[in-house]
Amino acid sequence: MAVVPVLPLSFCSVLLGSMLLAAPALAEDGLALLERSAQGSRQLTYSGTFVYRSGDKVDISRIAHSVIEGREVERIEALDGSPREVLRVGGEVKCFFPDENLLIVENRSKQRGFPALLPAGLGGVSEHYVIRGGSQGRVAGFKSRAVLLEPRDGLRYGHEFWMDAASGLLLKANLLGGRGETLESFAFTQVKIGGPLEQGALKARFDSERVRVQQVRSTEVKPDDMSWIFRTMLPGFRKVAAMKRQTAPENPESLHVVFSDGLASISVFVEPGGSAGETEALSVVGPVNVYRRQLGEHRVVVMGEVPALAVKRLGDGIERRRK
Repeated sequence: MAVVPVLPLSFCSVLLGSMLLAAPALAEDGLALLERSAQGSRQLTYSGTFVYRSGDKVDISRIAHSVIEGREVERIEALDGSPREVLRVGGEVKCFFPDENLLIVENRSKQRGFPALLPAGLGGVSEHYVIRGGSQGRVAGFKSRAVLLEPRDGLRYGHEFWMDAASGLLLKANLLGGRGETLESFAFTQVKIGGPLEQGALKARFDSERVRVQQVRSTEVKPDDMSWIFRTMLPGFRKVAAMKRQTAPENPESLHVVFSDGLASISVFVEPGGSAGETEALSVVGPVNVYRRQLGEHRVVVMGEVPALAVKRLGDGIERRRK
């Protein structure tokens, strides 16, 4: 399966146990902070450097973000490892890999990366997470407030978000596993909030006419046109996108369906290929659990930053629609 490189899209929390005695009023305060942060990450102008950690993997990136003529414009550049650059204008995302002289272009209207991890609507989050106001501290030199989200079941992970007290911008995010371990973290080490940006901060470093361009074609799939059904839906997760994707003209189309509970998301890929003799398999890639199974002449891959139970339960309920 050809997978378009993407930046990791969700994150979360530590020290949840120490917050079990928080007053109920803090939950309302915490939800208000989350909603403010969700707006700030999309509306504010900011630039800075952030660090991503997952196990032994550490990546450092530079980001610049603004809103120009009503559209979000964002540029992210990797500062270590293989050179990489991501330019997002509205829903169009361009990923440039200089070593391969490759530019991948795709529309990803549902994408959320750091620090825009929070969805625009958070009304239903409290049904599946206990929201607790956390402590105060400093992140990247800014006075910050923490909000903790403790999952109410075993189908999702916990979250810890640190927001700038003045602007609401998300400055730090941690993902907490079922045993209290930190699976993934993002944190600004330096950030400037408010404009203007440095000259050229949002300008792409690549020349679109001199690179090899791979256009990922995505076509929305309506429910009545979907040839696959999902018998086992997870509580709180709803389908937020369904599309046919083709990574290159010579590659077959695959079905990509995305489910989300407002914070966590699960992607399902169904594509031709594989062998009828292949067995079901669970694997882990950093904080992402991946479940694979073969359905006739199609390979099904279910993946997300959720516990293994969630991807397997959803994957085992996928069936071909009978004609």
